[in-house]
Amino acid sequence: MAHVTPMAALAKQMKSNRIVVGTKIPHPCGDPSLPVEADHALRREIVTTALEAIQTEVNGPTIFEPEIAYMSG
Repeated sequence: MAHVTPMAALAKQMKSNRIVVGTKIPHPCGDPSLPVEADHALRREIVTTALEAIQTEVNGPTIFEPEIAYMSG
């Protein structure tokens, strides 16, 4: 299981094993204020990172960061 959250430090304190850094609290897997194509690319990268995280062997809390240049609109 992968935990997608904008609050990675809190997830680490809660001992989540696979933590995927999301965008912001009301929309951790995207940003509806972005143009549709940009939001789609952002969501795809977050989900792809989560899929990679669940396939990765970990020992304890591990943070996975999507390769995105996130800019809130």
